[in-house]
Amino acid sequence: MGSNCGEENDPCLSAMLLSFSPMVYTAVLNAAIELNLFDIIAKTTTKAPFGVSASEIASRLPIQHKKLPQRLDRMLSLLASHSLLTCSTRTNQDGKVQRLFQLSPSGKYFTNAEATASLALFTTFMNHPNLVKAFLNFKEIVLDCDNGLYMKVHGMPIFEGIQSDPAWNHIFNEAMANICTTEMRKILEIYSGFEGISLLIDVGGGVGQSLNIIISKYPSIKGVNFDLPQVIQQAPPYPALPENGKVVVVDFIMPEAIGSSEADKMVTSFDNLMFLDGGSERTEKEFMNLCQISEFSSFRVVSRAFTALGVMEFYK
Repeated sequence: MGSNCGEENDPCLSAMLLSFSPMVYTAVLNAAIELNLFDIIAKTTTKAPFGVSASEIASRLPIQHKKLPQRLDRMLSLLASHSLLTCSTRTNQDGKVQRLFQLSPSGKYFTNAEATASLALFTTFMNHPNLVKAFLNFKEIVLDCDNGLYMKVHGMPIFEGIQSDPAWNHIFNEAMANICTTEMRKILEIYSGFEGISLLIDVGGGVGQSLNIIISKYPSIKGVNFDLPQVIQQAPPYPALPENGKVVVVDFIMPEAIGSSEADKMVTSFDNLMFLDGGSERTEKEFMNLCQISEFSSFRVVSRAFTALGVMEFYK
């Protein structure tokens, strides 16, 4: 067969993986969340420091059948290959090799532990049939410049679609709250710009999770959550900002030159996700232009979380 040297980064192998792997991975991840596998592993490995087998995990599921351990092992192996789990092996007395799985640092974000803001619900939200149908028609948004992708496929804006389904709406709100928790905890580690603020208005604050985290650290701040559409329509524009006030913008910043880093993949993925409602991510220059046309006096990127998430300040 010859040497295997260099095959790990073979362009053909990379292309083959990209042709089908993302769909399989997404399906397996969603199933693992629905089966609560990450939480089962987290709870089980507290008593099994070297990891837990698929058979042990299977014993904790409500439905049992003879093929369950083998099928779980195949799913868990894929998740391990994507670094959501770690995998080691042990040889049993009968000579068979058994895989043992543990949560990786990234995998912990898919548990429901209070200490981590779970990303599980965001995965559930993204796998809703309405979104899947929209993404299967993605080329339509390239050919039609008048509508967002969700509008093109379903005949209504995405947020109307979400609000029309109470269960999906609940998942969306909880998923956004969890993402805000993850992002804001990281931001507060690197950004001190909330110090000394007396009034903080969170525009687009969802269920108020970001405000809650900020005020927990800075209890002297009076927080106002500002998100209802009927309120925003009647809201005063820029002049309501007091003299010497500032607007803190937390958003992904699209790089000018695109590489293949995790940060670049994150930003470009969110940028394409925003085709759903016709939006897009901005570059740093575009944020600066937005600052200038809004008649703010200065703009700066103060810090970045996860490399891609910018914390920007607009000054009056």
